[in-house]
Amino acid sequence: MSELYKQLIVWIEEKQPVKIKTDRGEATFLPVKLYKDARKLFVYNRKMRLINICLDHVISIEPARIYGSFDIREEQMVHTH
Repeated sequence: MSELYKQLIVWIEEKQPVKIKTDRGEATFLPVKLYKDARKLFVYNRKMRLINICLDHVISIEPARIYGSFDIREEQMVHTH
């Protein structure tokens, strides 16, 4: 697990999107903070919502390639007069 922590810190510093596979499925995230003591990884999902993932449920983490912007939030209409 120590190697995974070291790699996660590098990916966080590089702002590298990662594909995380858990027992519930897999998705692409942008990691932002790792808490080793609590075994939690804070990440942004593609809708730019901050969530945490318990590392006890993680099966694998690998770097992901993103084409275009990571943020896929829908644009809001802004009305100006």
